[in-house]
Amino acid sequence: MSSSIKAPNRTILVVDDEIDVLDFLTIYLESLSWNVVAVDSTRKAFEVLEREPCFCVLTDIAMPDMDGYEFIGEIKNRAIDIEMVLMTGFGYNPNHTLVKLNKSSHYPCLFKPFDRRKLADTIQAAYDRYHHGPDRIA
Repeated sequence: MSSSIKAPNRTILVVDDEIDVLDFLTIYLESLSWNVVAVDSTRKAFEVLEREPCFCVLTDIAMPDMDGYEFIGEIKNRAIDIEMVLMTGFGYNPNHTLVKLNKSSHYPCLFKPFDRRKLADTIQAAYDRYHHGPDRIA
C-alpha cells in the first residue's frame, strides 16, 4: 500500500488586496507557528506557487485582478496540489449565498472580521487534509 503522507509543509499562501488583512493574517498565523507568504494579487500568488510549495492558499473572494472563485478554478486547472480556503468581508449571514455555497462545496469560507479560533481550526484542518488525506479528518 502506498503512503499518502507528504513531507511536512507549514507554508500558507495568503492572497488579499487589502494590506491590513495581509498584515493581520501574517502576524496571527505566524504566532501559531505557520510560515506565511502574503501577496496582494493573484498574479503574485501564481508566481509564489511556481517557486514555493504551500499546503494551503487562503484567498479573498473579491479582488480586482481575479476573484477568488476564478483563482481557485485556475489552481485546479493547473493541477496544483494545495488546500484552498476562501475568505470574505461580507460578514456572516446564514441566508447569504456564500454560506449556502460553503455548505455545498468542500472549500471552507471564513468571514471577516475573523473569529480567531475558527481561523486557527480551519488552517489546522487544511494541514491535516493536505498531509493525511480527507479520511483522517473527523
